[in-house]
Amino acid sequence: MTLNSREDFLTFTGLFLFVMLSITLLVAHWAEVPLTTQVHWSTRDFGIGCIAALGMFLSFSWLSSLRDLAADALGASLAQCRLYDLVLMAILVGIVEEFLFRGLLEQWIARWNPIGAFIITNVIFGLLHAISPLYAIMAAILGGILSLLTWWVGDFNLLRPIVAHAIYDLIGFVLIAEEYRKKQNDAETTDIL
Repeated sequence: MTLNSREDFLTFTGLFLFVMLSITLLVAHWAEVPLTTQVHWSTRDFGIGCIAALGMFLSFSWLSSLRDLAADALGASLAQCRLYDLVLMAILVGIVEEFLFRGLLEQWIARWNPIGAFIITNVIFGLLHAISPLYAIMAAILGGILSLLTWWVGDFNLLRPIVAHAIYDLIGFVLIAEEYRKKQNDAETTDIL
């Protein structure tokens, strides 16, 4: 997806996230799944989210082919953004996606089958991030890590996966934007020569 300007990209992304959050909150209310009460501030949990993000990034950073796919899909749009745009976008994506997947979907399905909830939620997470089969598998694995952060690192707390997701995305956004800008500069230099 490439939009013509920074403003178009940010407007589209903001509207998409707003609609996604609105639908998530409405469905959660209807299904009686608590979301906002499931985010508890804790320095410890914030730190766990930060460490998990770095661990996830280091674990998957060697997959340059996946980063290239993401750069092809989002590089031109992300390269138009300023750092504060990327920070805000990463935070919003972390909140919205974690409310949807770990907050709503996984909690709702876990009423009937906790293991099934873990599997179904993260398969859907992987499929919705699929720009290739390998990318879908990697996203499902990352989703599984985010689920583990939510449920099995202490009391249920969406803060841990929100922080981990946001930081992981921010690192990815910045790297993709920088790599795209570098390729553009290299191409312009080659054209001049």
